[in-house]
Amino acid sequence: MSLNRVIGAGNKIPWHLPEDFKWFKKMTSGHVVIMGRKTFESLGKPLPNRINIVLSRHPGNLQRDFPETFGNAWVGRGKTQFPERPHQFELPKVGCAAAVDLRIIRDFLKLDPASSPLEFFIAGGAQVYEQSLPFCSDLYLTLVKREVEGGDAFFPAFEEKFDLVETIREEPEFKILHYQHRSLFSLKA
Repeated sequence: MSLNRVIGAGNKIPWHLPEDFKWFKKMTSGHVVIMGRKTFESLGKPLPNRINIVLSRHPGNLQRDFPETFGNAWVGRGKTQFPERPHQFELPKVGCAAAVDLRIIRDFLKLDPASSPLEFFIAGGAQVYEQSLPFCSDLYLTLVKREVEGGDAFFPAFEEKFDLVETIREEPEFKILHYQHRSLFSLKA
């Protein structure tokens, strides 16, 4: 997020920080990334070497609009179809994606992280961050050292529930900060 909490403008990230992208890729490769529909559409394809879970109020539309990505993927359409544990859910192959109904995110995030060998990372956007942060144990935040005008997506307040535990990286344009939730240890964002 920028100094004024902006994370997006016109469904795009309003900065280009290759070193931050490399860090994100290294951190999330081989694991699960959970993102909202708009974030997925801004990418245009699944993130490689990761299992992509895309949240949408209408997951069938993703299957229709991106048949090459979601054509044969599992598309969840309700709470009763979601498994009790992530590893029981037939995750898509690495580099592919599955669409699930946004309404089941809270149930998904309450799952015991010990039930899966994979780590789960929340990758945006603003609504998904807002709904998932209460369930996240760790927050890895890239703070862009400037204010961004014209932003239309903002990172939610988190400071009352998370404590800064370390600065992972300090660069002239940004820094990567690691926060931990004061009482939860379930997911990472």
